[in-house]
Amino acid sequence: MHKFETERLSMRLLDEQDKSLYCQIYSDEKMMRRIGKAMTYENAEKSFHIALRKNRVEQSPFITWVICNKQTGEALGIQGLMQQKQSPLYADVGIMLLRISHGKQIPEEAVTGLLAYGFSNLNYLRVYANYSNKNYATERVTKKMGFIPEENNATDSSSCYLTEKILKSEIS
Repeated sequence: MHKFETERLSMRLLDEQDKSLYCQIYSDEKMMRRIGKAMTYENAEKSFHIALRKNRVEQSPFITWVICNKQTGEALGIQGLMQQKQSPLYADVGIMLLRISHGKQIPEEAVTGLLAYGFSNLNYLRVYANYSNKNYATERVTKKMGFIPEENNATDSSSCYLTEKILKSEIS
């Protein structure tokens, strides 16, 4: 359940074996600098257990996957979809990769697979990416993938979205 693959990647639900990966990502100050404040390892462990509980709930509004290299099985990062409370047919996407995955077009491939899964299996109509204006990597990836920018009065953050129709036109 909730597994899917792309050409180079396989995605599986976050589970107990992923604690050190999760905590490494969320407690890494350099990795978190454009996302939010890095957590202490203890707080990252608490967050990990919350994510595990949410993954175990049937039809959970928040699902976290581990991104793995399909050939080696090596974990490369995590990504997730969070259903919006005010609009249940919309979700927010997030992805965080270990530095070993940078510069290899992993985010584009992983998020494309995640969005295809979200549109076809979870029936989302629109998926949003919200990010700091200083997060140039996310800005580049969302533009490359065809996300549509939203009008935003915030000076320090951006929001954009993608629909299944746009995704299909971008990958064909």
